[in-house]
Amino acid sequence: MTTPKVLGVDIGNVIINNRLNDPEVVKVDEAVYASFPPSEGVFESLKTLNDYFDGEVYLISKCTEWAQIQILAWLKAHDFYTKTGIKPEHVNFVRQRNEKDAVCIKLGVTHFVDDRLEVLGYMVESTSNLILFQPDQEEVKEFKQFLPKVTVANDWNEVVKQIVR
Repeated sequence: MTTPKVLGVDIGNVIINNRLNDPEVVKVDEAVYASFPPSEGVFESLKTLNDYFDGEVYLISKCTEWAQIQILAWLKAHDFYTKTGIKPEHVNFVRQRNEKDAVCIKLGVTHFVDDRLEVLGYMVESTSNLILFQPDQEEVKEFKQFLPKVTVANDWNEVVKQIVR
């Protein structure tokens, strides 16, 4: 008997590429949020991973109530659920970064992908496979004590290769 595998994935900067490259953009409204592109290769990769994890893929995002509405609209507008096979009821939101760990424990998450080392730091005791996606080097410096416990991935192809070995 094999142990069940469950994947958790952050949304901002991991699925939705909302890294603001334009420093002039100080206010993100609905129109700006809707224009954020998907991370390169994310739909195909999540489809592959959803198959690999037998449909046990969950999105877990820390955001405000306003951003939650924008994220759900973005997922719908990009036909996310059809393209990836991930179920709409597998989308979870929390208001604080450290709350992602409790959601992962509840769902039995064995693998988690996030762009913040701080978030993965909360999970080092509970989730065995942590992947740091396109990390911000300043944030990594601040939470570097957790770096030995994670694997870094620079794109979605690397995420898939690290999980499906």
